[in-house]
Amino acid sequence: MRPMRSPTIEQVRKEVSEAAEAIVDYLDSPEGRRIRSKLASGLIFAAPVVSRLPIVRRTPIGRAISLLGGAALIVKAAEIIRDWEPRREEARGI
Repeated sequence: MRPMRSPTIEQVRKEVSEAAEAIVDYLDSPEGRRIRSKLASGLIFAAPVVSRLPIVRRTPIGRAISLLGGAALIVKAAEIIRDWEPRREEARGI
């Protein structure tokens, strides 16, 4: 029986990079655009309620969001998700 070898940092980095590329490819597909649009619409619609939920207010991040104008930040994040267009060629320097 061969001993199990741990992956090297380079192998892990390569796997994470490939997974990130696959996610970006999916989010740039027509189905991914629909999902981003629905997620953003849901967040925009639910922002006032979500920012007031007790479970959100109990967490440090939730308190920070509340102090910074929770609903407005959630709406802005949703707009960024909805309007995001990957520019992979620019990121790679092509």
